[in-house]
Amino acid sequence: MPLTAWRNRITVFALTLVTVAGVWAFTGGPWGASPASRTSPASPAELSRHLPFYGLLYARTDAVVRIAEAQRQLVIDCMARQGFRYAPASLAAAGASEDHPEPFGLESLVPPTSATPTSEPAEKPMSEAFAVALLGNPDQRISAAGKTVRVSRPANGCQAESEKRLLGDGRQQWLRLRVQLGDGEKEAQLQLEKDPAFRAANSSWRQCMYGAGFTSETDPVALMNSLPLGTDLTLSAAAQADVRCKADTDYLSTAYSRLDAMQTAWLHDHASVLTGWNSLEHRQDTAASTVLGAR
Repeated sequence: MPLTAWRNRITVFALTLVTVAGVWAFTGGPWGASPASRTSPASPAELSRHLPFYGLLYARTDAVVRIAEAQRQLVIDCMARQGFRYAPASLAAAGASEDHPEPFGLESLVPPTSATPTSEPAEKPMSEAFAVALLGNPDQRISAAGKTVRVSRPANGCQAESEKRLLGDGRQQWLRLRVQLGDGEKEAQLQLEKDPAFRAANSSWRQCMYGAGFTSETDPVALMNSLPLGTDLTLSAAAQADVRCKADTDYLSTAYSRLDAMQTAWLHDHASVLTGWNSLEHRQDTAASTVLGAR
């Protein structure tokens, strides 16, 4: 597996905007799994998917799929009214396998599987008029700024109209809350670096790596970043030692458990962000159900 593909999967905990079927959709879902669903995860992917921020920002829930499908249909209809054929790819089903954030470097030497739509890709804009119809006037945007990033969205055009249909007057708040959650994800990661249990896990991993003859890297992400682009990880002694030492020291279980605690603490301290986000998702899901039910 080429290193470039894996390195792209490392989560830097910056703002991630999810594009679904050619329409921007911020994934979400009411945060918090039941205790029964959070015990004895069987794989690193499951460990990641138990994180609070995964449920908020990455999980492909029934609500997320309904919202994205409603947006998709609204944009298609809007473009048709303006004389354009817009054919975005169909959506993967709720619960289908999806990529997950990997904040601790390699989790396996085996390439992950991903639920990718098999239909043809979205139609590319063929003219300026098409782009303006879809994305609106490029000089007219709405925006929100966080502690480390500023993002903007079209103020008009079919994409913006689909979002307004589902969010009403909450579109600006939706964007602001998404930026705040992105900041929260980064802040939780920074707090993790100070956590004694996580630091002890890194120490155990280093000792294992030293025993395997690798003494220059301080943690799994640093090792990952030190590998030359294009490295075939299945043939890399360093990558093999990394994955083996993670297994031998139970590194990923500890790391994900402590990151879970840091994310939970952040959400507890920013309860209004969580409440507002879930409220806006409920608003979108209700509107999306109406849109889809009318078809």
